[in-house]
Amino acid sequence: MTSDGVKSIRAVERAADVLLCLAHHGGPVGITELQNALALSRPTLYRLLAALERKALVRSFGDPQRFALDYGVGKIAGTWLGSNDVVVAAQPHLTALWQETDETVALCLVADVRSKICVQELRSRQALVFTRGTGFTEPLSKGSSGKAILAFMAADEIERVLAAEPDTMTQAALGRDLERICRDGYARSTGEIISGACAMAAPVFDGSRRVCASVSVFGPAARLTGAHHEDCLRRLRKAADRISAAIGYRAGAAAE
Repeated sequence: MTSDGVKSIRAVERAADVLLCLAHHGGPVGITELQNALALSRPTLYRLLAALERKALVRSFGDPQRFALDYGVGKIAGTWLGSNDVVVAAQPHLTALWQETDETVALCLVADVRSKICVQELRSRQALVFTRGTGFTEPLSKGSSGKAILAFMAADEIERVLAAEPDTMTQAALGRDLERICRDGYARSTGEIISGACAMAAPVFDGSRRVCASVSVFGPAARLTGAHHEDCLRRLRKAADRISAAIGYRAGAAAE
């Protein structure tokens, strides 16, 4: 490969890093913050931002100047979401679950062997709500929506996640959590990520019987109690089963 080719690839990688950094911050970011996060020179960073802005992937505003993702990213994301079988299949069942429970519901997909991404969130209509937002990424080892996926992954994948935990006590506690989730068929947590929040999640399986997503219901722990909690859990598990069936999963069938 020529030196020009190497430079072009490096520029693409850096541009992708800029977009990922802006996505991680979730809001307007100043040039100094970007420079510190990406370890790029200011002239290089400005050139990348200008190129991305010309393609409507980044917008700049204000004085001092700040940067955020623009509508072009939304168009790309919308195309991907619209062509994702799990997202398309989940839509009617997620909407029904939201209407039935009157709580916030969400769909998370496996991003990689260690993390998940929220691709759809329907916010509760009630006055007191908890929300994370579409596009939010998080380790599989945190929260019910991640653990509901992790507990049903292949043994070697689970071992890699456990091995990444900081100490043996944390590994052991997570291992016990996953065993319980696998036995019960769902995950449940209170205050693990957001203080005062209660969350429950169930796994979604594809046609090859691999876990590919999770559906979750969450809201204030003070409201998600007693009969309402049990009703939400029952409806959640039914919704997850229906989404799995819609994408080809057949309970009891042999893996291909």
